[in-house]
Amino acid sequence: MPIRLEQPIKPLSRVIRLESDLGISDHAMIAWWYCGIYKNPVANSQPHALVAFREIGPEGLGDEIIPRRIPITELGQVRIGSIWKDQKCQSEAIFEVDKFDVMISRNTWRVVSFNEALLQGNAPPYPSEIHPLQYERDKNWMIEFDLQSGGKLLIPCIEFFTRCYGRSAELKRVLATYPWCEPTDIHNSRLYAPLGEPEEPGQWKVKLRSRMVNGDIVFLAHAKYDPYTRSAAKSIYAQIEAEHDPRGRLPAFIKVAPWFQGHAELKVSGIRFNNGKSFLALQVNGCSNPQGALIVRDRENSNRVNEGADPGAREAWAGTPERQLIKPPEIVDLTSDEEPDHSAASIEIEDDDFEELGEKRLIIDRRREKAESKAGAKQQGTCADKYSGGEPSGDGKGVGYASIHAKPVLESQGTLRDVWNAMLFLQKKHPDKIEKVQWFTWEGGFKNDPEPQLIGLTEFDKEEEVSTTIRNWLYSDTVSRKVRGILVARLIFRDKWVCILEIQRRPRMKKDASGAPKESEENFKGLVCIPPNMDEFKKWLTATLESIRYLKGIVQPLEGKQIENCMSFSHSRTKSEEVAGEAAVRNALGKVNVPLS
Repeated sequence: MPIRLEQPIKPLSRVIRLESDLGISDHAMIAWWYCGIYKNPVANSQPHALVAFREIGPEGLGDEIIPRRIPITELGQVRIGSIWKDQKCQSEAIFEVDKFDVMISRNTWRVVSFNEALLQGNAPPYPSEIHPLQYERDKNWMIEFDLQSGGKLLIPCIEFFTRCYGRSAELKRVLATYPWCEPTDIHNSRLYAPLGEPEEPGQWKVKLRSRMVNGDIVFLAHAKYDPYTRSAAKSIYAQIEAEHDPRGRLPAFIKVAPWFQGHAELKVSGIRFNNGKSFLALQVNGCSNPQGALIVRDRENSNRVNEGADPGAREAWAGTPERQLIKPPEIVDLTSDEEPDHSAASIEIEDDDFEELGEKRLIIDRRREKAESKAGAKQQGTCADKYSGGEPSGDGKGVGYASIHAKPVLESQGTLRDVWNAMLFLQKKHPDKIEKVQWFTWEGGFKNDPEPQLIGLTEFDKEEEVSTTIRNWLYSDTVSRKVRGILVARLIFRDKWVCILEIQRRPRMKKDASGAPKESEENFKGLVCIPPNMDEFKKWLTATLESIRYLKGIVQPLEGKQIENCMSFSHSRTKSEEVAGEAAVRNALGKVNVPLS
């Protein structure tokens, strides 16, 4: 009997073409379930994951499962719900999105499967009809978290591994391919470069290998310093080795543990059940990081220096092939049967973005006073007609290296709140420069409370002649007639204080790159100034709050009014910002010549 696909479908283009055809007909196929991991007998540096597909026919999904072995580095592209035809991804099922707070401790999570439930005489992990699997005794493990609602959150272990154990596919490949054992320490040599400096109390120092991405840093820092994380990481290869079937018929059904303990936030997509109290998460879209020691991040290919190398210094990375970022609609062929050439061209492929939730982990990038070497000239790289995520071996095969990773994106709570949170973060990161971060109201003056209050704009008199659009703009909600709020905050430096003003935005909808609607908000610039004293600050604030109402939030005409050093600033985003709103705050400070290093 055909299975109904309840979820709506959205167009989606991915950059890879699958190595082998999925089809048994002309119909599209949907990636339905992850079904274990195999060692790769052809190219042993690229373990395979078994992915179950279902045919999408005119009457629904087919009963028959079409299994295909996919390189573990490609799982971020072949996500559950992705729909493929002619070996290319064309669209994706849209599952319900939700966020959950979980406490990770010995008694609040476990791994479960349909097979174990039957053996133990327990209820199945979830009602099979909401996402039917091929076997009643399916052996694939899921992490089950207890929820405060009394329900549970279920996440397939391989999905959790793929999305939550760092951001690069290379990190997952190394964990699944190489043992953690002395004296060879093979995994270590691929994850960590020699530190080259002594350890220091209270700091976790990690120097990343060139194939690692910056987003891998928190996981790798914990894997180096935290025995709990190291144990979780070690178990991946150990399980694959222990369950390996030399005949290649049965996969290893691995259990994947949450790699840190304590409070965690998870953003997932999936299917709700148990009267809405429980959730089957088929996709992980974001997670918080654990708090802990300060992380000092370095890279073996770092370019963070205050002064360049001397003219005669040695050249580093000379002859390294240039890397090209591949984005839709461009299509590349990935192979798992051959390893990449040493000299072939390399490409960069982005998986779905991964949202970093909750409080930002404090990370400082190692910066050197003077470079010891200079960048050597890169080469274009020999031609490649296909690409591989494996370990480079030999030359002349025409196989390039594919670096695949998920881009970390910062959780946004709206521009106003992001700017406030970024100010708190920067004070924490630069306590030697920023002494305090405070917010202001007329009633209470400046306060240190981390939960800010806003100043409500004054409503127009009924008799005042202003246009309807200006009168309505004053309200954050025109139905409830709630007036807009203004955040007035300051950063106190040793010899001055900087005031930043932000306008409360109304929510609105806009279309994403695929044309699907997504939540957004109004766009306004902020104001920044350096008040000479408290009296001048209050005069400026009174006049500014009065004028903003008539200008409908367009603050550029207020530059230089009342206070000479008063500028507007935009809220652009940068790749280097560590929390949402950081680039905007740095931009604001730069406008009044108070830059942070």
